Amino acid sequence: MNTIAIALSDERLLKLQKLANDWNVSIEELVLIGIENLLAQPESLSPYTAQDILNKNAKIPPEIVDKFYALASDWEKDVAGLSSTAQMSQHPAYQKIISMGTQIVPLLLSELTKNPLYWLSALSAITGENPIKPEQRGRVKQMVAAWRDWGRNQGYAIEENV
Repeated sequence: MNTIAIALSDERLLKLQKLANDWNVSIEELVLIGIENLLAQPESLSPYTAQDILNKNAKIPPEIVDKFYALASDWEKDVAGLSSTAQMSQHPAYQKIISMGTQIVPLLLSELTKNPLYWLSALSAITGENPIKPEQRGRVKQMVAAWRDWGRNQGYAIEENV
């Protein structure tokens, strides 16, 4: 018998504890059930599906990256001079970026270092999350840190240079 250690965010641990309580099992038993289910059906999963389940940073297809940057460029040109982030986020190109969905979350998290204010509302719209605490609002570095921490806690390896 072997032992493994898994680092979990407080948020994930609380979710596991709740689920374990709901199922009336220990967290260890719950994790073992998940592992047994995964190992019981390896043939039914394509290598890409299994990889995507374990790695949210599956390589983003180049055409998706190109589309994102083309839309972002168009958007930046069109909204230059606008001061209202609400107006900026309603622009059709920005809305198309949001419609690209969760596949671009790793890109957005990485882009936060270059253009932090641009992508905060897109991340929120795509993920349905807002990890920014009330005391962090208006503090750009703290807002970016909150999103990047959220991304790491969700399993994204955030690249510094995209």
